[in-house]
Amino acid sequence: MFELAPRLLAVLDAGDPVVVATAVAMQGSAPSGVGTSMAVLPGGQVVGTISGGCVEGSLFDTAEEILATGVAVLERFGFDDHPDDPDAVWAPALRCGGRVEVLVRRVAPDDVAVVDALRHATAGVPTSLALSLDPDTLGAVVTAPDGCRGRVFAERSDGRPRCIVVGAVEFAVAVTNAAAVLGHAVTVVDPRPVFLTDERFPAADERLVGWPTRVLADLPIDASTVVVVLSHDDRFDAAVIDHALRRGAGYVGAMGSRATHERRMEELRRLGTPDLGRLRSPIGLDIGATTPAEMAIAIMAEVIAVRTGSSGGSLVDGAGPIHRRVGVG
Repeated sequence: MFELAPRLLAVLDAGDPVVVATAVAMQGSAPSGVGTSMAVLPGGQVVGTISGGCVEGSLFDTAEEILATGVAVLERFGFDDHPDDPDAVWAPALRCGGRVEVLVRRVAPDDVAVVDALRHATAGVPTSLALSLDPDTLGAVVTAPDGCRGRVFAERSDGRPRCIVVGAVEFAVAVTNAAAVLGHAVTVVDPRPVFLTDERFPAADERLVGWPTRVLADLPIDASTVVVVLSHDDRFDAAVIDHALRRGAGYVGAMGSRATHERRMEELRRLGTPDLGRLRSPIGLDIGATTPAEMAIAIMAEVIAVRTGSSGGSLVDGAGPIHRRVGVG
C-alpha cells in the first residue's frame, strides 16, 4: 500500500474513501510480492497492481462492493483451487501456478492510523502498519501486533532510499527521472548553477550547488544510498568515489570509458580507497544503451541488480523461479 501513498492521500485529503487490495500472502510463482497493492479510487479509477489479468478484474468488482458496504474481505486466488471443476480454468486465478491471498478493505479519511502511516511514507519517514486477518476483525488496525494471538499482516515502509547524482549533465536528467520513478529521493550535485536548475531537474528532491566532495560530506550516506557519478571531471571524480565507498554507499557507479576508468583507478589506489571491487565502472548493464534515456535504464537496472544480488543476465538464460521473494514495504 505504501507505494501508492501519494495517490491515496490525494483522495483521502479531499474527503473521499478509497478501497485498497493488498497481497498479504503468496505461495509459489507470482508476478508481484507480498505487500503490493492496487486501489480503486472514486469514479472507478484503478492505481497500482497485484497480478494483472482476470484476478485484478475480480478484485475491481469486489472493491466496488466494499466501497459501498465497508466490510473487508480476504480473497484467495490459485490455479489449482478447484482441480475437479472443469469450469475452474475460467475462474480468476494465477496462471503462473502460484497462490495469493488479498485483503480488500475500505480506507476512509477518518481512519487516523492509516492516514498517518501514509503521510509518513510519503515524507520518507520509516513507518509500519499491522492489520488483522482474523474473520471477526478483518482489516482492522492492530496496535500491538507482538501480543496479538490472531493472524496479523504487517506492512512497512523503510523510507525512500537516497540517490545522489553528481554532475548536472544531460545523462543526469534521465537518471534523475528514472531514479525518482523507482522511488528514490534524488539529490543532484554540481558546482555550476547554470546547469543545475529546477527546470532541468524537476524530478529531483534536492539540487545542491557546490563542490561535490564538500557537499557529499554533509549528506547522509549508508548502505541504502546510491551514488552515481556522471560528471566526468578529473578534479573531483576520484575523490567523490573515494568518499562514497568509505562511507559505505550501497551502490557506487561512475560514467566514463575504460581508459577513464583506469586513470581513476590509479588515483583511487593512490588515495588508498577501500572496497574498490564494489565500484561499478564503466557504469550500467551492457544492454547496448546509447541515448540518455537508455543509459538511465542501464544504470538503474544495475542499481537494482546490485541491491538484490542478481547477475543482471537474461531470464531466458537462467533456470528456476523468476520471481524473487522480497521484504514487504
